[in-house]
Amino acid sequence: MPSPQNVRRLVLTAAVTSITIASSLYGAGLKTTEEIAETTRKRQEATFDEQLTALQNMRSNLTARKGILENQIRDLDAKMEEKRQRAASGKDKEQPEGRR
Repeated sequence: MPSPQNVRRLVLTAAVTSITIASSLYGAGLKTTEEIAETTRKRQEATFDEQLTALQNMRSNLTARKGILENQIRDLDAKMEEKRQRAASGKDKEQPEGRR
């Protein structure tokens, strides 16, 4: 059985560790809340031209992403079709000549 001093030390270490973790999570939550409030405030205070510019920037970013995703889908479709063709041609080669 461990000595009472070791038990006390273990309990104290666990308590300090849990308090530290809880405090850091709470602080991170506060910071996130403040950042969201700041972003909302800036958005509300922005002029029409600033809002229009921000929306145009978002649109151009989304359009670029759309192009990238369309290319990836096209490449994936081509790979799948190539794989299907290889599988079909592989089945033809495996079948004996008299059994077709």
